[in-house]
Amino acid sequence: MIKLSKTGWNNVIIFSVLTFIMLINATNKNVFSTNKSTATETTILAKNTVILTLTINKQIIIERIGKTWRATPANIQGQALEQMMLAWQQSSGLAINAPDDIDHQLALIVSVDVAGQSETTVLSLHATDIELLIFNHQTELWLSLPMQLYQQLLPSAVFEN
Repeated sequence: MIKLSKTGWNNVIIFSVLTFIMLINATNKNVFSTNKSTATETTILAKNTVILTLTINKQIIIERIGKTWRATPANIQGQALEQMMLAWQQSSGLAINAPDDIDHQLALIVSVDVAGQSETTVLSLHATDIELLIFNHQTELWLSLPMQLYQQLLPSAVFEN
């Protein structure tokens, strides 16, 4: 056994405990990491953005009036409209590579005016059988969202006559 003074043994114990803690932290980051795939989750619009207007196919306009929303034509209003706009602000999807088999002429075009930005954000929505694909024309980023979000982002009441 190594002969050390009491102070020397205290130093050995302290450095051993510090090494053990660093080992646990290093393995914990590798084992419980939330980023296991190459795809990253991204929100449709930048976080903490304030939507001023949202235009769907240049036919339906939703605009902010104070803290509420107004749709023209008024097919949707009240709580349903609030939930729709909240979905636009908070929904996120996985960033993916550009899909090959998308017909861009069948896309639903959504233009979003955001406070503090001079340029309108243009999004193309492509609904497939299994997912909703959104292409942001400014960032050239494709997002894949669950198909269930389509009904939240664009409720059927918006398109009623």
